[in-house]
Amino acid sequence: MNEATVYVVLFFLFGIGAFFWGFMRLRRKRLIENIPTSTIRGLALGLVELTGKAKRDKPLKSPLTGTDCVLYRYTIERYEKRGRSSSWVTIAKGDTYYCPFWIDDGTGKIFVFPQGAEMILPVDYEFTTGWGRTLPLNLSGFMDRHGIRYRNLFGVATLRFKEWCICPDETVYVLGVAKKSQKNLDDYKDKLFKRIKELKDNPDKMKAVDLNKDGQISPEEWDSAVSKIEQGLLEEEINSCQRNDLADVIIGKGDVEKIFIISDYSQKDLVNTLFWQSLLGVFGGGVVSLVALWLLILRFQLFELLK
Repeated sequence: MNEATVYVVLFFLFGIGAFFWGFMRLRRKRLIENIPTSTIRGLALGLVELTGKAKRDKPLKSPLTGTDCVLYRYTIERYEKRGRSSSWVTIAKGDTYYCPFWIDDGTGKIFVFPQGAEMILPVDYEFTTGWGRTLPLNLSGFMDRHGIRYRNLFGVATLRFKEWCICPDETVYVLGVAKKSQKNLDDYKDKLFKRIKELKDNPDKMKAVDLNKDGQISPEEWDSAVSKIEQGLLEEEINSCQRNDLADVIIGKGDVEKIFIISDYSQKDLVNTLFWQSLLGVFGGGVVSLVALWLLILRFQLFELLK
């Protein structure tokens, strides 16, 4: 099998994958359209759709831009050439999906635990290095603090930085499962503050927080440490809510219904985005796979074999 045939086979498999991915996006679109938006005060346990303002007692700082936010995600990619091919390779990434936040729709507020959610967010910040583009201080500082190499023989490597954020009081859309949680907000705060204090009082644990071992704990390193503490509390929450029927209600990923979406698009824009994605996946993937299949038939002269 020559190289051209290999590429045709890969395009065929890509088209099949895109075709089924398009149907998955179509299912999400129809689910969002069919589920009525609930108020927090009137929601029932099970799959619910909510829209409200995102809030957090103490905002986080996004790592690349230092933006106040309740949730962030970032990726750093390097453009690499390997033989005849080239691609973007992720060299660093991070998120705060283990950090819970509030959603307030005016009728009440409820805790949202983002772990396991599909985040449909626009890119809030993007920067790509290139000729005549100096790496900004916020990005070079981040790379230096985390010990990530970004220079080569010709200067700064070709890098791409992306950051996604949900900011305080930003309107968010949530489609997830409302389920009971054992602890209330005050109990959660007490446990969180107690564990953070225990971390600060333990020199050995504080040394472990210093990931790049420069003797200083950066805001990103501290946020990462707090996220791990919150992750532990979340795991305890999930385990305990199965033992206590009198627990408070939270929004998270369900055990049976796996769909869980968090987005800062409006519901209308989210439906439009899913529509175009499904259209591209189903029809685009179908066309690519059919063209690739036709080329394979011609390549192996299958018509002659069928005669």
